[in-house]
Amino acid sequence: MKIVGVYLAAGNSSRMGSHKLALPVGTKTLGSLALDTALQSSLEEVYVISKVNDKMDWIPARLKKNKKCKIIKCTTSQDGQSESLRCGIEEAQENDAAGVMVLLADQPFITTQMIAGLIDCMKTNPSAKFVATTIGQAITPPVLFSSSMYSDLLELRGDKGARAILRGSFLQKGRLLPCTDKRLVFDIDTKEDYEVFKTTY
Repeated sequence: MKIVGVYLAAGNSSRMGSHKLALPVGTKTLGSLALDTALQSSLEEVYVISKVNDKMDWIPARLKKNKKCKIIKCTTSQDGQSESLRCGIEEAQENDAAGVMVLLADQPFITTQMIAGLIDCMKTNPSAKFVATTIGQAITPPVLFSSSMYSDLLELRGDKGARAILRGSFLQKGRLLPCTDKRLVFDIDTKEDYEVFKTTY
């Protein structure tokens, strides 16, 4: 079962006011942290979805050289998150992936154990259309979708992410994996988030 990662890194960072993935974290950058984790995980490939004009200098050379890492420039990323997701899904289809895990570049605390847990759950529940991380009652990335969901994901438009599908009775068609540590799914959108992050990293 080939499972790949779609690493969403084409956001506008509008609430941050600067390119947040390039923000320093010691000798590293914010955007490189979860990518490093994804590349160390059991995902077979990781597609980094970025803007066309992103110089990608927030990704260290050692990660760019990783054979699992593939950078994809999304020419329509300005039209919303659904466009970035589409770029990743189309790449997954071309590579005959049995599933895609949607990962956010601004979620620095995800772990290889979280990724493995989602994949293991999908393997033991082959009829599940998705396996999603939850915190409390809320669904949050990372989320793993089976290939049976590709057509639905490709139909999303505008600034709708994959979570737009995960609601109502559809939730019965997948599995939910509770996360008991809020820190692991913390995402960084604002300067305040970044300041909090620096005190906890």
